[in-house]
Amino acid sequence: MNRILFVVQKEFRQIRRTKAYFGLIFVAPFVMLLVMGSAITTEVKHVPVTVIDNDRTIRSRDIVRTLATSPSFTFLGEVDSQEQAKELMDDGRVKLVLDIPLHFERDLTDGRVPAVQVLVDGVDGNSAGVALGYVSAMLAQLQARWAAGSGTTTPVQTAAAPKIRLVPRMWYNPNLESKLNFVPGLIGVLLVMMTMFLTAVNVVREKEIGTLEQLMVTPLGSLELMIGKIIPFAILGFAQLTISIVAAGLVFGIWMKGSLLTFYAMAAIFALSTLGLGIFVSTLAQTQQQAMFIAWFIMIFALLLSGFFVPIENMPAFIQDITYVNPLRYFITSLREIYLKGTEFRYLWREALAMALIGITAITGASLRFRKRVR
Repeated sequence: MNRILFVVQKEFRQIRRTKAYFGLIFVAPFVMLLVMGSAITTEVKHVPVTVIDNDRTIRSRDIVRTLATSPSFTFLGEVDSQEQAKELMDDGRVKLVLDIPLHFERDLTDGRVPAVQVLVDGVDGNSAGVALGYVSAMLAQLQARWAAGSGTTTPVQTAAAPKIRLVPRMWYNPNLESKLNFVPGLIGVLLVMMTMFLTAVNVVREKEIGTLEQLMVTPLGSLELMIGKIIPFAILGFAQLTISIVAAGLVFGIWMKGSLLTFYAMAAIFALSTLGLGIFVSTLAQTQQQAMFIAWFIMIFALLLSGFFVPIENMPAFIQDITYVNPLRYFITSLREIYLKGTEFRYLWREALAMALIGITAITGASLRFRKRVR
C-alpha cells in the first residue's frame, strides 16, 4: 500500500510541476461554462429585417412600426424594391423582407384579403421557420387590435378582424432542409481538424522523438523550418477540401452554386489562421496529449462561437464581441454564401479581410513563439 502511495505522491508532484495542467483542470472548465452557457440558446432573436411598403397608408405604417419595435427583429429601415432587398440579402445583412402590396389598406377596408409577401433567407432553416412564425404572430395581433378598434392610428373600426394572407417565400433553401445549412459548415470544421490538429500534434511529436533538435542544427532558419512544417498540411487541407466537395455532391446532392476559385481563395485565407494556431499550440504543449487537448479546447470554442449551431445574432452582446476574433465564424458564413447563394467575392470582402487580419496575426505570433522555442 505504501508503494502505491509513493507513486500517487510522485504523480501529484509531476502534475504540480506542469503548469499547463492547472489551466486545463481549473481555468478551462470555468471559462467553458461561462461562455458556452451564455452562447448556446435555442431562441431566435434580433433577426435583421427590412420592409418594402408599397402602400404607405396608416395601417401599412402600423405594421412597419410594430416590426421596428419588436424585440425579435432588428429593423434596418425600408427599401424601395425587391431588387434592393435581394442585394441586402445577398450581402448577408438582411434575413427577412416584408413586402406590403399597393392598396393594402383599401383592400382591408373593402373586405378583401390582401397578400403580404415575406421573403426569408432560408439558409438556416430552423431560424427561418421561427422568424416566419414571429411575423405571422405579429400580423395576427395587429388584426385583432384593428378589429377591437384599439389601434391608436387606425381610423376605421370593423366588426370582424381584417384578413391578411401571408405569402412566405424561402430563398436559397425552399424546403428548409437542415443539411443545406450543416453540410457546408462541416467542410470548414474538417479543415480546422486537418490544419490545426495535425500541425500541432506533428510538431510536438517531433520534439518528443528528438527529430526537431536534429533539424535545428541544420542551416535552416526558424522561419524556414516553420514554413516547411505547415506547407504539407496546407496541401493536405486543400486535398481534403476537394474530397469534401465531391462527397457533399455525391452523397447529399449539394453542389456548389458559386465560384470554385472564390471558394479556394477564402479557404486559403482561412488556413493561414488555423495553421498559425497549430504552430502556436505546439509551442505551448510538451506532449502530444497536451497538444491534442489544447487544440480540442480551442476548436470547441471556435465551433460553438462560429454560428454553426446557433446564429450569432441570438447570442448575448459580449459573446458576439468575442466571435469577431474567431476565423471560423467568417469562413462558415463564406461557405454557406458560396455554396447556397452563389455569392460573389465582392459581397464577401469583409469576411476575407477579417480572416486575413486574424491569419496574419496568428502566423506572426506563431512565428515569434516558434523562433523563441527553437532557440
